[in-house]
Amino acid sequence: MRVDNTRTSGPARTRRGLALLIATGAGLGSLLLGTIPAHANDTTKYVSADGQTVTFATSDSSRGVSGSVTFVVTADGNWSITGSGHNSHLLVRTFHWTCDLSWDAATVSHATGDKSVPGKKTRTISSAAYDPDVQADFADIADHGTADCDIVIG
Repeated sequence: MRVDNTRTSGPARTRRGLALLIATGAGLGSLLLGTIPAHANDTTKYVSADGQTVTFATSDSSRGVSGSVTFVVTADGNWSITGSGHNSHLLVRTFHWTCDLSWDAATVSHATGDKSVPGKKTRTISSAAYDPDVQADFADIADHGTADCDIVIG
C-alpha cells in the first residue's frame, strides 16, 4: 500500500491532472497559432512607358486567407488598390488590404474596406482615392519609391 498524504482521492487527482494537461495544451496551441507570421512575396514595380503610372504587384497570405494585390499610383495623385482573397477555411473570414508607399523619408498608408469571404471561396475588393502627397512627390515615387502590401484578417 502506498502512503498518500495529499488527502485527495485518486479520481480527484486524475481529473485535476487531466484538466492541467488540457489547459497546458490549449495554452501552447494558442501561443503557436498566434505567432504564425504572414507570408508575403516580393513586390514587383512597373513604371509605365509615359512615366505617368507606377504599378506595384504582390501576393500575401495570413491565417488561411491568401490573395494577390495591385497597387497603382498616378502622376495626378490618384491611387487604387485591387486585391483578391481566397479563404481556405470552412467558416467566413473578413479581410482587407493595406499598402504602405515609401519614398525618401516619407511614407503613406492606404487600405481597402473590409470584405467577407465565405469558406472555400474567393472575393475581390478594391478602393481608390486622391492623395496630394503622391501628386507632389510622384517623380520620386516613380524613381525610387517602394510599396509593401499586406492582407489583414479580421
